[in-house]
Amino acid sequence: MFIMTVNYDDFIELQSRYPRKISNDFMVPAEIKKRIEHDSLSLIADERALFIFERREGFSKLHFRITDTGAGLPPHDGTLAAYLTYRDGRYPKAAADWLQGQNFRYVKTLLRHTAKGITGELSEEDVENAGADDVYSMIGEHFSAVEADLPPRELFETAKTYCKRSPEGKLLGLVYDMGQTRVVAVSKQARGKGLGRRLYMSYATEKIRENNDNVFHEWISPDNTASLSMFRALGFISDTTASDCYILTKEDK
Repeated sequence: MFIMTVNYDDFIELQSRYPRKISNDFMVPAEIKKRIEHDSLSLIADERALFIFERREGFSKLHFRITDTGAGLPPHDGTLAAYLTYRDGRYPKAAADWLQGQNFRYVKTLLRHTAKGITGELSEEDVENAGADDVYSMIGEHFSAVEADLPPRELFETAKTYCKRSPEGKLLGLVYDMGQTRVVAVSKQARGKGLGRRLYMSYATEKIRENNDNVFHEWISPDNTASLSMFRALGFISDTTASDCYILTKEDK
């Protein structure tokens, strides 16, 4: 078994050595390059498996490609989170069985919702960019680190965040965009007033300027009724794609 720190080209070449028999690796090239540039990936591989540990705030996101179901998880001290996506509607049983054999426990299912043609306007005076400390403070009120799928803090410093503050400067709501990861959060005292929708429309408007296909995808937990209500009002409909989250902590080992 060997551990590697690699550049982008070496990383892509290494991935190609492992067929996708059992896998949860669906990182897109742009995200891989960003993580490598910020030194937030570590790789462990042998003849049976490739493991990718993506260091995030409070946990590591695990990606893997396994050629032999007898492969075991390398030693790791922190909390690991693995997301298994249903490809073409098919449940990823082999990968789920492998994770459960390594003592991972199922946490939740996220369902993808899709919308096309979202448009909206929000003046620049209404929206500002929040710093990483403010964002983490607010998200901590709503989500655990794994639930929010937070990126590494150093990447968060450069993330685009759309937020609204009270006259006293308190953060009332935000939308942040990290490519594959987006979170909408609104403080308890500001809920039910359309703030989340307005912030998201501001985000969508800017994305429309960047991308003419005008299609949006969001992953939402089935029991997150507030988010489901907002996204349905924005025109999102559920599709058949689901992603299951599994977690391994020190207590689970």
